Amino acid sequence: MRIGIIGAGWAGAAAAWQLHKDGHEAIVFEAAPQIGGRARNYHSKLLGQTLDNGQHILLGAYTSTLAIMEELGLSPDKHFYRFDLDIYSADQRFRFKTAPLPAPFHLLGPLVNAKGLAFKDRFALGKLYRYLRTRQWQVPAGQTVAVLLQHTQQPEVLIQKLWHPLCLAALNTPIDAACAQLFAHVLRDSLGGSRAATQMLIPLRPMGSLWAEQALQHAEIHTGSPVRTIETTANGYQINGHRLDGVIVATNSPSCHRLLQNLDEDNQNKAFVNSISQFCFNPIATLYLLPQHAWENPHPMLMLEEDLHGLQAGQWVFNHAALPDSDLGQVIAVTISYANRLHGHSKEAITAAIRQQLQTQSVFPLPPIVASELITEKRATFVARPHLTRPSTHTPWPRLMLAGDWVQNPYPAVLEGAVQSGLAAARAFH
Repeated sequence: MRIGIIGAGWAGAAAAWQLHKDGHEAIVFEAAPQIGGRARNYHSKLLGQTLDNGQHILLGAYTSTLAIMEELGLSPDKHFYRFDLDIYSADQRFRFKTAPLPAPFHLLGPLVNAKGLAFKDRFALGKLYRYLRTRQWQVPAGQTVAVLLQHTQQPEVLIQKLWHPLCLAALNTPIDAACAQLFAHVLRDSLGGSRAATQMLIPLRPMGSLWAEQALQHAEIHTGSPVRTIETTANGYQINGHRLDGVIVATNSPSCHRLLQNLDEDNQNKAFVNSISQFCFNPIATLYLLPQHAWENPHPMLMLEEDLHGLQAGQWVFNHAALPDSDLGQVIAVTISYANRLHGHSKEAITAAIRQQLQTQSVFPLPPIVASELITEKRATFVARPHLTRPSTHTPWPRLMLAGDWVQNPYPAVLEGAVQSGLAAARAFH
């Protein structure tokens, strides 16, 4: 079959690869001039090199993403820096690190050797883990992460130093608004899984060229080709003059809503179409810094203490000079999830504040900075609130599927969710 895919992000790329494996022909339409979606390449004139449009990190639990990489001949061990979970604060007063032991003994690391946690804090950590595991990682419907933490009597130091940063990193939503069930799924597949599942992977190459380009290698790709309408035909669909047997809409939810609204001229599927319009979004920002010389900091990733109300909003800092053979060389990247507070402030003010944050918090002196680039993805993720109804892969229209991190899957808006959704949409044609 000839299957049209609207959107060349990670969901669309995963769908195209699966369609190729199943013997179908994929025709991909992408409105932007380049592929990759929110994990696309960005050439920075200020830094003079190609970056990701935001610093990304994968978990070993992202099995679908890593499996496709292996199928494409892209060994994760060659293209990523893999390390045991290590949450280390830049001031070196807090550390949560798993032990290099098989599961579940790897979790003895933070229980025995966590830095900055009293015995009662470690006991509370185990209490939350036991609570979720006993309930098979299911929590009451509608519960927020904050309520879950309160119910399991998590102390303030654990909330501030561990659960709040992890929730923002995984769900891009603050704990008082974030869905506890989605957070539990992330914990289940990472802390509740094998040692490998708990490990973190920092890309050594720009993710766009590392993954999406390879996954789309067998597809017919039309970039700079926005789709305004999906036309129905006697035997299928037509998009931009291309006759198709089926369609996968792998765009963001607002674009998908517009396309299906135009398709649903008689309002027979109004409830389904309207369900796609309920999503709200949070931004993520990444500040890239080019130092005069390599930062003498041996840690690839450190946690920052953010100012919840000011511009010193950095949460994680990545030192590419500490990574073996990183394409980004000496670049330093600072990530800001839930970056709403940056709105209305100049790039200069944000950059100055975060540089000051690094200088104040890190025990490793920051070298002089010669260039910087602030990239903000305004609709980076959907707001992962409780009771959010996400649409299914299948739509009321025959052979028309949905894919995207916002489509129903166990994860919040992470790349693995997009990949799993794309695979599910493609397999629906098998």
